[in-house]
Amino acid sequence: MISNLVHIERVTPQIALVRMKREDKLNALNDELIEGLTEAAETLREDAAVKVVVVTGGTRAFSAGADIGTFDAIGKELDVNRVRRATQRGVRMAELWESLPAITIAAVEGGAVGGGFGLALACDWRVFARNAYGYVPEVQLGLNYGWGTLQRISVLAGPARAKWISILCRKHGAEELAGWNIVEQVAEPGEALESALALAREVAVLPALAAQIIKQSVNAHSTALARVSSHADMDHMLVCLTDEEGRRARAAFTQTIGKRTA
Repeated sequence: MISNLVHIERVTPQIALVRMKREDKLNALNDELIEGLTEAAETLREDAAVKVVVVTGGTRAFSAGADIGTFDAIGKELDVNRVRRATQRGVRMAELWESLPAITIAAVEGGAVGGGFGLALACDWRVFARNAYGYVPEVQLGLNYGWGTLQRISVLAGPARAKWISILCRKHGAEELAGWNIVEQVAEPGEALESALALAREVAVLPALAAQIIKQSVNAHSTALARVSSHADMDHMLVCLTDEEGRRARAAFTQTIGKRTA
């Protein structure tokens, strides 16, 4: 059974729409949402009729990235096994979305942050609203950027741009990301989903097998790079969590968020 935080809707017999349903938390990626996205990918993999899958987070945000509870947990006593399991869940989710036979499209309104940006990058194409943005804040928090996402950015935009995006921790708008080959289509605000569905309908009338073989062939290189990297993600995360400068950055972040929500 799919988590209550993820809903699969059949738009047509060939097009599936996956909605993240944690809007009150801006679709922040807690364990349940990650598991729901994983289960959705597994379910759709088995449905041979599905040619295209569109994933969206609604109108407020695609995903705000890791849930604040994650940062609360890592500020406490380090549990190696817990960190390894949590990292592996994200790696598996991203790999399953990347390897889906169907063509996948991320429809992004608002922010695609951290792991949320990673999910969008695991899809084949990204449609961003003009006022949407991508944001990778991990380095500010003393953390590595995992799930094989760095390699996916590097394949799309080049190594220097991957470092620019992930080290400087700036917000990057839709037009800028399109100029870097990360976003394929820019829609008007509020219209990312409709634009993505229009693209999905264009794909849905094409022969599925040929499209899927092309996808698999193109992905062969980038997927291999991402998988090699993801095996090191857990160890990199553990090292980052023991860094004192990183600890202070995360403590300051959680205090700031606490003041905003108090």
